[in-house]
Amino acid sequence: MKRLLLPLVLGTLLFNGAVRAGDHLWARGLPDYSQGYDEQRDPAKDLAAATIRAQQEDKQVLLLVGGEWCSWCKEMNHFLDREPELAHQFNRTFVVVKVNVSKENKNALFLKAYPEYLGVPHFYVLDARGKLLESFNTGLLEKGKSYDEVKFGKFISYFERQDARS
Repeated sequence: MKRLLLPLVLGTLLFNGAVRAGDHLWARGLPDYSQGYDEQRDPAKDLAAATIRAQQEDKQVLLLVGGEWCSWCKEMNHFLDREPELAHQFNRTFVVVKVNVSKENKNALFLKAYPEYLGVPHFYVLDARGKLLESFNTGLLEKGKSYDEVKFGKFISYFERQDARS
């Protein structure tokens, strides 16, 4: 019996840790479409909801294309968790919609409406009505094995509303 109890306890701890690993501080309290890359989600419905929210909150929409398999997508979550002021500025500026791309679901039909991206994560910045403002390769924000705080901040500031800056 003791031989079965230890693996069961360890397995439970590891499973609970894995669930909490997806719970990122920067996205806490945000809508489901901002939380993770879910291949079951409909990005068109998510975008419709996000544009309503963006109009109400006077924000831009940021389509964050990536996947749970993507190491740089995971690093972006960790980076924003480690940089709470930057995360606050990010969330004050954008309504974030995570769009899954994976072998199981490439969301090709949805993404056909936007310029081709070369890698993930990738940003599409839209105005509050859903009009494309910028297609942006996040590789330009990298520094070493993470992201550059200054570059990331400048990216956000470029799209930040004037009244939100003061």
